[in-house]
Formats: sequence, C-alpha cells, structure tokens
Amino acid sequence: MKSIREAGARERSKARRDLDPYSYVSCWTEDEVMDNQECKALVLILATKGCSWALRSGCSMCGYTNESSSSATDESLWQQYLSGMKNFAAQRVLKIYTSGSFLDTFEISLDLRKRILQDAFDNFDMIVVETRHEYINRKNLEDILPYREKLVLAVGVESSNDLVVHYSVNKPSLFTHFISASSLAHSMGFRVKSYMMFKPPFMSESDAIRDAVNTIRDLSQYSDVISINPTNIQRDTVVELLWKSGAFRPPWLWSLVEVIRSSNISGPRLMSKPTGAGTVRGAHNCGRCDERVLKAISSYSVRQSLDVFEDIDCSCRKTWERELMISRFGNYFTESNYRIRE
Repeated sequence: MKSIREAGARERSKARRDLDPYSYVSCWTEDEVMDNQECKALVLILATKGCSWALRSGCSMCGYTNESSSSATDESLWQQYLSGMKNFAAQRVLKIYTSGSFLDTFEISLDLRKRILQDAFDNFDMIVVETRHEYINRKNLEDILPYREKLVLAVGVESSNDLVVHYSVNKPSLFTHFISASSLAHSMGFRVKSYMMFKPPFMSESDAIRDAVNTIRDLSQYSDVISINPTNIQRDTVVELLWKSGAFRPPWLWSLVEVIRSSNISGPRLMSKPTGAGTVRGAHNCGRCDERVLKAISSYSVRQSLDVFEDIDCSCRKTWERELMISRFGNYFTESNYRIRE
C-alpha cells in the first residue's frame, strides 16, 4: 500500500503543471436542480495554489493537483473570477471549485472569500463551494454567515466506512468528524451537499455497491443533497496506475443504477452526474447502452422517481450480473476489467 501511494506521489510530482495565475482552469454551463426545478448553473474552476492535502500526500483518485498555480495571489484569483463571470448569462446557480477547499485560507484568503461571495450573492440564487470538513468550523462559518441563505457547502465524504477512506482513498478523515461539521453547519443555517465516492480502488464491484448503499443511508441524516460520484481515471494518480496494470475498472453503470434503486432514503435529494461516464476512464457499460442508462440516471437526479429505470435493459446486463457474482467470491480480475482501451 505504501509503495503504491509513493508511486502515485511520484507520478503527480512529475506531471504537475504550474498554471498561469491569472487564468482560470475551466468554466462552463451545466444543468442543475434548484427548488425541485431544472435550471442552469455556471461552473468556475479557479487555479489556486492547490489542495494542501494533495501537496502533502493526496487522495488515490484525485488528479486536480495538476490544475493549480503556485504563484496565485488574491489579485490574480480575483481576476480569474472576473474572467469567469464574463460567461454569466442569467444562470441561477454558481459553482465555485478549486483543486482543494474554498474555506482553506492557503487557497482562498478570508478577504478574497468574502469578496467573491458578495459578488456571487448579488448575482445568483444559489452558490455552491467545495471544502474539506476540517475547514467547516465556527470561525469560518461566522465569517461567511451573511451569505448562508444562498450558500451550499459541498463536502467530499467518500464513504462512511473509515477503513475505506483511510486505505482506499488515502484521506485523513473520520465520519464522526463529518457529522460534527455538518451538524454545526446546519445549526448555523447552511446547507450541506455530500459527495460519496462509488467504487474506490482495492474494492470489488459487489463490495462497492454495498459500501455505497450503506454510506448513502448514513449520510441521509446529515445532508441536504447526496451526490454519488463513480470513480473515474484521472491522470497521474494511484487509480490510473492500478487501471493501467489491469487491477481496476471503473464501476458499471448498472452498478450505479443498483445503488440508486437500493437506497431507499427520504429527505435529501439523491443524484449522480458521473465524470467521464460512457468512456473507458469513467463509469460505463458495453458502449451500446451507455447513453440510454446515463439519460435515465440524469432524469432520476431531477425527478427522484425510480420509474425512469423500468424500461432500461441491454444484453450486457447479463455480463454485469455474472461479474457481480464472481466478485462476491473475491476474484477481482473479471473478464471486462483487464482489457484496457484508450
């Protein structure tokens, strides 16, 4: 395990790019749901100095450390934000992402944080920012209290099983710490969106389904929205090293559907918008049915009705069922996960 992590760190170090501090990483418009209605969201990724955890060690699946700028300053980040706002076209939601945590002063200073949030508050109906749970403390929340009406704190929980988080994800996090952070945020009037990682490395397909269902159940008490994030293959990561050696396959889309169907929760909205889905680097089926299954998953994320899956089928479902059965007996190298195609 240690040697794999060290190899991942070497790959990240070799490939890391130092981006222009005045240019954002990416900006686009996507579909979103607000107040149970479909709307548009503007997504802006800022090139900060990078995730503090990634610079020390890093999560097994995350390649976002490559999207940072060591020379970023308050002024350059503000210019990135203003450049991104040129894409504003009456979107109701703004999602501000960094390679780590919006509430970490190493990436976003308090003054800049307030400056960005004030401008966003004046122009959008909902603002989503990502942060690790350790930065959700009373001091940080009091500093952004004026914006709580529109602010959603998105937190990467990954799994409610601490062993999975520690050994599979390589993240210094405990579920009890998330519970404390979420409870504090809710008590102060903030909303919480939880990200869970579906099928971390070193986990079979069947175990991944079980872990996801358990995690969704555990998250339901502490989340306003739960986002199922199937693991995708990002470059220069531990997960990519495993994938290239044939030791990892991103989850089947059928598995994602199974998780949704098996998660009988009330309260939070359950959703999934898989990155890289339908490609060999993302959650996928056989290629023939991927688009139809993804459309059903997208529809479920809006409607919250399992009816969208009733007429979805494909011959590859039999292959998935067979591999699921095999994986329950510990034979991880099934027929589809050792064929690597680009």
